[in-house]
Amino acid sequence: MDRRKFLNWGAATLGATALAKRASAQGAPATARASAPPPDPSGRFPLDVFSRSLQWLRSPGDVAKAVSDIGLQSLDLTVMPYPGHVDPAKVKTELPLFVSGLKQSGISVSAITCPITDADSPNAEAILGTASSLGIRYYSWGSFRYDDRQPYQPQLDALKPRVSKLAKLNEKYGMKALYQPQAGAGNVGAAFFDFLEVLRNFDPRFVSFRYDTGSLLQATPQTFVVHMRLGAPYIGGLALNDATVTLDLPVWKDGPFVGKPQDLIGVNSSSGDNVGKDGGSPLAIGGGGRPLPYHLHQVPVGTGMIDLSLIGKILKEINFRGPAECQAEWPLGGAEQGNDKITLPRQTVIGQIKHNRLMVEAAFASTWDLDIMQPAFMNRRGAGGGRRPDAGNEPE
Repeated sequence: MDRRKFLNWGAATLGATALAKRASAQGAPATARASAPPPDPSGRFPLDVFSRSLQWLRSPGDVAKAVSDIGLQSLDLTVMPYPGHVDPAKVKTELPLFVSGLKQSGISVSAITCPITDADSPNAEAILGTASSLGIRYYSWGSFRYDDRQPYQPQLDALKPRVSKLAKLNEKYGMKALYQPQAGAGNVGAAFFDFLEVLRNFDPRFVSFRYDTGSLLQATPQTFVVHMRLGAPYIGGLALNDATVTLDLPVWKDGPFVGKPQDLIGVNSSSGDNVGKDGGSPLAIGGGGRPLPYHLHQVPVGTGMIDLSLIGKILKEINFRGPAECQAEWPLGGAEQGNDKITLPRQTVIGQIKHNRLMVEAAFASTWDLDIMQPAFMNRRGAGGGRRPDAGNEPE
């Protein structure tokens, strides 16, 4: 039995046992009381492919082939308006068909990414009910934004009733919401501790974070450790993204300022811009100030500032159970934007996503017992135990 099949089997067995006991104690049907499976005793967890980066492939068979070529066996499927793989308005019919098509090639769906902000979002109950009936237990959730003209704390307090209502809906369907923070001061959760204060009021079996290592990039890795240890019960999922901060000095086409200080007064924007773009002028927008020349750039996992080895150690320490996924955020021919067409060859896109997966497995090898010398794509059997249709074919 290969590692991922063992993980899936063990999680299903333990989850079913716990579910039955809890349902019996509470007098509720098992389907209504389902929740995320307990952690694997070894501390291991599977890695998913994010189907947003595969939206240039439209059929379940083509998506499944790509997932197999990447070397994985599970997927976070986009239930989003086109080019999402499943239309939220047609989720009751399209999601079962897509999931079934993936299963025929040995690929399972562990999570969905969908446009749910709260319990009142369009199609929210249809999405959760359909996903739950298919054995899917996790979904993306968010994102909330601040009104920067108003104090922040009252806005966080106002979110609590909305989160409470969503948590109750998740409990009804046995689903766990993963809130993925987005970078930027206007996004709730960008500071992590702001939204953690909201979540602490609710059961982490139903509402949690999908911790984004790129959006929450820290100048010192030890801040990540503080996030993990303080937020451990609410770290329900992981998005492994990477970034780097580089010094991008602007080039001023007008050359150095040679006038007098009083000449700066009243200078209009026709002189250029003062936001650090090439060709701008320090005289623009009425002043000679210099913009901050440091900028964040998304890069493939393992080539930026995140410490994968440290991440692996802390995830095991907090008994993280998954799901986890690499999300292609760096320039990748349009795949990183979820486009339905790409400008790079298929083998380039698939190869770079697979490289991400290998970097993660290599870094986590000392923490999780992962077979790096014979990665998953060399395994000739799919999740269902049968021989995969593409067995024997080398990935592109």
